[in-house]
Amino acid sequence: MPIPGRIALLFSALTLFILAGTAVAATNFSTQVSPATQTNATEPYIAIDQSDGTVWVAWQAGGSHAARSDDGGRTFVQTPEAGVFGRDIGDVDIAVGGPTPCTTGDVELIAGTVCLPGTHRVYLSSISEVAPLQIKLAYTDDRGANWTINPTAVANPSLVDRPWLAVYASKTSANHDQVYIAYHDFSVSQVWVATSNNGGAVFGLSVDVFATDPRAQTSTFCNSIPSGVEVDRETGEVYVLWITSGLVENTTGGCNITQNENFHDVWMAHSASGGLLWDDHEVFNGPSTSNTDDIFATLAVDDSGIPGVGGNVYATFPDNLRGAQIFDTWFTHSSDKGATWAAPALANSDKGTHFFPWIAAGSSGRVDFIWLNSPDYTPTDAEQSPWYVTFAQTTNGTSATPKFNQTAASSNVMHVGG
Repeated sequence: MPIPGRIALLFSALTLFILAGTAVAATNFSTQVSPATQTNATEPYIAIDQSDGTVWVAWQAGGSHAARSDDGGRTFVQTPEAGVFGRDIGDVDIAVGGPTPCTTGDVELIAGTVCLPGTHRVYLSSISEVAPLQIKLAYTDDRGANWTINPTAVANPSLVDRPWLAVYASKTSANHDQVYIAYHDFSVSQVWVATSNNGGAVFGLSVDVFATDPRAQTSTFCNSIPSGVEVDRETGEVYVLWITSGLVENTTGGCNITQNENFHDVWMAHSASGGLLWDDHEVFNGPSTSNTDDIFATLAVDDSGIPGVGGNVYATFPDNLRGAQIFDTWFTHSSDKGATWAAPALANSDKGTHFFPWIAAGSSGRVDFIWLNSPDYTPTDAEQSPWYVTFAQTTNGTSATPKFNQTAASSNVMHVGG
């Protein structure tokens, strides 16, 4: 769902770009990714090919769009989808997979698609327009020049919204990638995960991540906002995050995407079985007067650097825990696969309003943040409230009292109003 207002996509090579063990500073966020003529670009998403540093950005603007940078974010090449099956209505996500399934020659034709050896497959998910409110998956094996598109990759009779994408990349061939898409439905708002074990060619039936947990089921019934899916790079374990309220608030405040009540409850599901079986854990449950729905909560898993050893899991969310109109960015972690979580720590050091936090994790304990902030506690159109982008980083994210370094990521106002 689009963010109100006109938002240009600004990016630099340092945005959420963390190689294991590498800390970076946030500077020079100045490159416009979307075309200058495109004035409705919203909800950007980013993926980094850590094998060669290629930067991929996706966004929605009357459908999904993508661009690629080969020079660390200094310049971008537009890589639009094409063809009759390219239509969608946005809600995009992008992820890098394993090596393309071709080994010789400059360009090969495999099963009717173009394949470029020595590169990695890139996946782009969105809500389909060909099959309304189902999930479309596109992927490219030639760095965005051509896309293979499945307009009904994942379908649910109750229709879908908020699809998120994650990939456990094969080391040998993208045709062996495990691809995960998490979403919720439009009836009782269950959170589902669909899995492909063959690089997105075919997805199995979607699995309800809290079907076997009565507490998660009753807390989430009829209202949820999926808030990300991530894969542990060393173990392949899968994590899904969502926010909700509670059975009483959900059923009396308004079911089925109304979002009238406060979403004060954050949940996570974990799977060690490739998305077949799930265990659920409550990340944080604030007072009923608090609200994480100035969205989203978001999720990251760091890299232990040791094959077979899982990383730490992190969750970040906006919440007004310090006052009705004081929305801050809060951060918590789990070192036992989500079974227990640390008390949330305040990530921002400035005053005002903080919305739309997002995180990426690198080596153990290293987490980068980005969020939108306004100095006004009640930002409105009438006040012409200015909005900025802030970057922050912690290198001790598993501490009970993590420390955060914060800096401006935008040199100018990037949005004005409510």
